[in-house]
Amino acid sequence: MGREDIPLSTGVDSLIKLVRERGRVELREAAVELGISQGVIEEWAKVLEREGVVKIDYLFTKVYLTTPTSEKGDAQKKAKEIVDMQVTLAREAESQLKRLERVSRELEDMRNEFVAVSKVFEDKMAGVRQRVRELDSMEKQYQELSFRSTCANDKFIGEVDRLKKNVDEIEKKLERVRKVKEELEGSVKPPEIAKSEKK
Repeated sequence: MGREDIPLSTGVDSLIKLVRERGRVELREAAVELGISQGVIEEWAKVLEREGVVKIDYLFTKVYLTTPTSEKGDAQKKAKEIVDMQVTLAREAESQLKRLERVSRELEDMRNEFVAVSKVFEDKMAGVRQRVRELDSMEKQYQELSFRSTCANDKFIGEVDRLKKNVDEIEKKLERVRKVKEELEGSVKPPEIAKSEKK
């Protein structure tokens, strides 16, 4: 197992120990001494600097790791910052909790309103569905009546046409009868007319 396989906490601990023992160590030397790549050491150093455990000094082409000058003061300052942060977070958490409770109540009210509106809507929809069924029934009745009316109308038109033909035939017969009557009247003169013609 190479030194690169050393668990992270052990490697970081070794780096912190090395910096504290020497007070100042070049980053490249720390990498060689610990047997860990320079890039990994640099990443650890950046994290440790953010935490206030080590300080990175850049001098020309070399990078040095040093211990912060006032570790105790920084530790106390950090402890105070942490306490302040805890108080702030507790207040913020309490505020968020109250806000969540308020939002929860508002959501419950909205849910109740939605249920009420849904009930009204469902009732109205039931009425609409009933009305649609009635309209469907009325439309079927209308279509049936329209069909019957069309059939009756066609039948009536047929009857009228038949009656017209009958009337036309009767008129033709009457015309023939009239002509025959006129012919008969012309050929047969009544006796009075015949006597008056002789005088």
